[in-house]
Amino acid sequence: MADVLAVRGIGFEAADDDLLAHEIGHYLTKLQEKFMPYGLHIFGRNWSQQALDLMLASMKQGGIDDPAISAKLADSPRLEMLGLLAGLDGRYIPPGKGNDPLRSPDSLPTGRNFHAVDGDILPTRVGYQLGEKLAKKSVDRNKSDSGSEGIILWASDAVRDEGVMVAFALAMMGAEPVWNARGIVTDIRLKPGVVRRDVIVTTSGLFRDLYPNLNNLIDRAGRLALAASAAGLLEQRPELKEALSAALGPLPTAQWGREPASDNRVAREWLIRFQALQDQGMTLAEAGHAAAQRIFGDAPGAYGTGVNRLTERSGAWRERDELGRAYRNRMGHAYGLDDNGEAAHAAFDSALDGIKRTYHGRASNLYGLLDNNDAFDYLGGLSLAIEGRSGQPPEALILQHAEPGRADVEPLTTALLGELRGRFLNPAWLQPLMNHGYAGARTMGQEFLENLWGWQVTRPDLVKNWAWDEVKAVYFDDSQKLGLPKFLGQGHNAQVKAHMLAIFMVAAEKGFWQTDAATIKQMGGELARLVSKNGLPGSGHTAPNHPMWQWLAPQLDAPEAQALGVTLAKARGEVVAAAPAGAQATQPIVAVNAEKAAKNTQEAEAPAPEAAPRYYELTEPEAPTSNLVSRTLNLLGLLAASLSLFTLGLWLGRRNT
Repeated sequence: MADVLAVRGIGFEAADDDLLAHEIGHYLTKLQEKFMPYGLHIFGRNWSQQALDLMLASMKQGGIDDPAISAKLADSPRLEMLGLLAGLDGRYIPPGKGNDPLRSPDSLPTGRNFHAVDGDILPTRVGYQLGEKLAKKSVDRNKSDSGSEGIILWASDAVRDEGVMVAFALAMMGAEPVWNARGIVTDIRLKPGVVRRDVIVTTSGLFRDLYPNLNNLIDRAGRLALAASAAGLLEQRPELKEALSAALGPLPTAQWGREPASDNRVAREWLIRFQALQDQGMTLAEAGHAAAQRIFGDAPGAYGTGVNRLTERSGAWRERDELGRAYRNRMGHAYGLDDNGEAAHAAFDSALDGIKRTYHGRASNLYGLLDNNDAFDYLGGLSLAIEGRSGQPPEALILQHAEPGRADVEPLTTALLGELRGRFLNPAWLQPLMNHGYAGARTMGQEFLENLWGWQVTRPDLVKNWAWDEVKAVYFDDSQKLGLPKFLGQGHNAQVKAHMLAIFMVAAEKGFWQTDAATIKQMGGELARLVSKNGLPGSGHTAPNHPMWQWLAPQLDAPEAQALGVTLAKARGEVVAAAPAGAQATQPIVAVNAEKAAKNTQEAEAPAPEAAPRYYELTEPEAPTSNLVSRTLNLLGLLAASLSLFTLGLWLGRRNT
């Protein structure tokens, strides 16, 4: 609702009751109309009549009402099994269109060898019309006269939406495809008399591999837009000739025009990037070429930004900017007419500096922002990288066009938190999952909550404290009276529950979730008991050397802390022995033999060679201690530890003889 009030130029405190009631009602209606999964698909099991009726009713809401659809839908489980068996037997599998059935009934029946779309026809005329419509909505929504637009391109969406996001990028720059009579895109041209916005594209590895022609199409549009103002820029600044020639080198026949830079943000942002790169020491030609690069992604053969994997390994980093730097390093490779994945980190950083708004398309009802870690990997990672450079996260927008007739531009805040409330805190979503046992529990914890954590790390300005409190209330306090705490604690589900509790503890330890000491003791104590009973759940948040454990242990009761310490020691490969009778130990006793103790003592006394930092661990090397007193105390501590280990070894040796 904040965006609605911002348009009116007021805040919540200035909004009257009628306006608030109207907007809340509108928000609730949107939540009610959203599609969401009803349980999980079990391969090979026929649909129940209730499930068929529910799916058909959903399709009718989207304007799909064909009696033949019912038969195709009902026959899908059988055909899926036949398709699998045919594939395993090396036999022919009939082809079929791959898409979201709610969007495209042609994808039914499932079980076929689904195919993609020929990239030469993208964007289609229909796809371009929708992309152009979304571009107009975006421009009308934000009249800002500065900055670039960051657009994310996925191959899966290009298949579903006939190139809407590519069309959106072209339309923002005031360009459109040229189609031949067969619908094949043969060229790109500029639309006259329009305001051109600058576009920076980040592409998935799969999009890069499947649709290099579309990357070239966008690059060509950007260079044509620059050429449209090149003659005017040259008249004002003759020293730019070499830089402009390098930037427009891939288009030797392009006409240099005199469009005013006031209406051509492509040219204006090129100038800003050019100046920044030249200030870094690049030559005129180098800076001109680099400033024109606008499509970036992984190195050839690499996939994903890596942010999702790093957020899952929460013990490997301390500050969010470490993840932003990893994103920039991984995604800083340029593609286009004269670029084939070469490292272009300076150009990428310069481009990130100018991005004020980011866009991600939603072309399917099959997945959301919180049940797919690719969403925060790309959109969240891009935001984090921009924030690391500029100090401010960009405005993030979702282009909702899963239902083409109701396409709209939605703030990420509204889309993300609406999905949280409408799906993941909703009994209508939770109850069917509980019928699936461990698979349902895993969907709750290792998909939903892990992805909420990913958004927390990449966009903490959007995921507030209340979100964690609400999730705790539903999943651990059973505020919806579904029996979720009992469900998550039974059988193998307990591993999922431990994973979920660990995420909460990591969120608290890193300062994202603020709660009281009693809550930490309660939830942390349950985590310790589950880990002591079942072992570690195999999560990056529960690695035995994770800093969270050191933070948590002092806040637990002594028996829980001791039992947890024993489990962690075992997970680290240490041999744990029982404490001597009558001992009141609060820490686990680790058995070592005299030989190992002596070896450890020698290693402690000998200066260890300084290891080169490994980029994937995202840790900074500790500064050497120069204080003489500190060094002396450290040495005394090592000697005391060595003596203790030696004494323990003697005691164990006598005990074992």
